Amino acid sequence: MTGLIGILGEKGNELRMPYSEYLGDGIFELRCIQGSDITRVLYFFYVGRTIILTGGFVKKQQKTPKSELRLAKLRMKDFLKRYGDNNEDI
Repeated sequence: MTGLIGILGEKGNELRMPYSEYLGDGIFELRCIQGSDITRVLYFFYVGRTIILTGGFVKKQQKTPKSELRLAKLRMKDFLKRYGDNNEDI
């Protein structure tokens, strides 16, 4: 997963399937298979090319769990409330 996060850092919003998928409402999913585990990290973009990772999980079903998507949206909302459009404090 670490190598894939590095590729995300290089490619930014140009990274596409099979590595990244847009889930809606500003949330993206970084997709990785490690052995028999399917690992996902949810993230969003902040001012320019800054990428904020909201959390990760091992996927056990076909669709991304709604609870994980809800949590990512809450974390994005909280982050934007605290930092707004000013990324100097990050």
